Amino acid sequence: MITGLLGVILLAGCFDLPEISVPHFIPKSPPDSLQERGIDAHPDNAVYLEWEEPGTVEEEGIQGYYIYRGTLTDQEYAFERIATVDRSRGVLYDSDSYIDNTVHLDTTYYYYLRSYNDFAVSEATSDTAFYKLARKAILQEPAGNVYENTPRFYFTHSGRTAGRINYFYLRLFYLEGSEYRPILFAKRHRFDLGNSSYYVYLNGNDSHTTVLYEDLWTDGEGQKYLEKGNYRWRVDAVSGEVGGGPEAEGSESDWMYFTVK
Repeated sequence: MITGLLGVILLAGCFDLPEISVPHFIPKSPPDSLQERGIDAHPDNAVYLEWEEPGTVEEEGIQGYYIYRGTLTDQEYAFERIATVDRSRGVLYDSDSYIDNTVHLDTTYYYYLRSYNDFAVSEATSDTAFYKLARKAILQEPAGNVYENTPRFYFTHSGRTAGRINYFYLRLFYLEGSEYRPILFAKRHRFDLGNSSYYVYLNGNDSHTTVLYEDLWTDGEGQKYLEKGNYRWRVDAVSGEVGGGPEAEGSESDWMYFTVK
């Protein structure tokens, strides 16, 4: 039986192997989107990749994808293969996403994909996606057990190294049953480049904070509050673009958990 690379070489010498299709990266969602899609920062100081598999993936017997990563130096791109996503690893294994945790801050990384099957690797490549990781926000409070139902959200971000960060996006989730659902999504403008401390309130935010989505509880006077229960929150620091376009630089903080008693 002819197996492995030798078999591919011998078969290729007998006839032309058909080209196989390649995936396409899902477009990056704008930072003010409640649902996040496409290439993005990951809380583990990593880059998250997401793509759409070819519609002919089963027909062409595509077994997986090779992931290539590159950087730009002196106007020259240098790419190398960094990972393989194997579609045969079971129904619980994602074959349309990957987390690259071998990256560094302040470096723009470029990515493309190739498909492979038993006989060939695609000559064509996917489109190219790129991203740069920035320093993460550090969440301070609320955390742990909280005994007030209108806590302020306080986080810090280094002003010395964050000159390119324009906005912070706070995402608050409430544990309902076994799943967290979003109840507050707010945008905090970084107007003072020398500032390192930031606050978001349930009520009475200043003009530098915009609430993009909320599903909070309100009392008889129309004041927003948090019911007793379990919560988690996160802050995305992003470079942003005029008009709310997708950002190509940013970070996601670690999750902070708290319980309103």
